[in-house]
Amino acid sequence: MQLTLRPCANADLDELYRLDQICFQPGIAYPRSELRYYLQHPRFFSLAAVDESEGKIYGFAVAKCGPLTGHLITIDVDPEMRHRGAGTLLLQGIERELRRRGAAAVRLEVAVDNEGAQAFYRRAGYTQTGLLRGYYLGTLDALVMEKAIGAEDGVSGR
Repeated sequence: MQLTLRPCANADLDELYRLDQICFQPGIAYPRSELRYYLQHPRFFSLAAVDESEGKIYGFAVAKCGPLTGHLITIDVDPEMRHRGAGTLLLQGIERELRRRGAAAVRLEVAVDNEGAQAFYRRAGYTQTGLLRGYYLGTLDALVMEKAIGAEDGVSGR
C-alpha cells in the first residue's frame, strides 16, 4: 500500500470524524463541529494520508501557522496503520507546509500518559519544553513539545 498526502476537503469531514473518534477517548476526541471549523477556517490547514487505489483516508493532521511558530493540533492515524509510516508522512508534511508558511518552529501538546506518541515525537526531534496541568478534560496533564524547523528565507507566518 502506498500512502500519499493531499489537503483535506470539506467532503472528508465524516471520515476525519470517524478516525478521530477511534484515535482518542471521549472528551479528548474533537466534536464534528470543531473538525469542520478546522477544515473551513483559513488560519488552519490539514493533510490526509490516503491510499489512492482504495480512496481511503488512513490518517490526517491539522495545524495552524502563527507568526514564528506553528501549532500541530492533532495527528490521527488509523490503528491498523500505526507503525507503518503514516504518522511520519503526516508529520513531515505538516512541518514542510509550516516551514513554507514561515514558521521556524512547531509546538504541540501530548497527554502525559500517551507514551507512544511522546516516543514518536522524540524520534522526530521534538523536545519537552513545558507542562500544562489539567489540559485534557481538566484532569489529564499535557507535555508541551517543540522542534525547530527553520523558516524558508523571505517568508513570514500567516
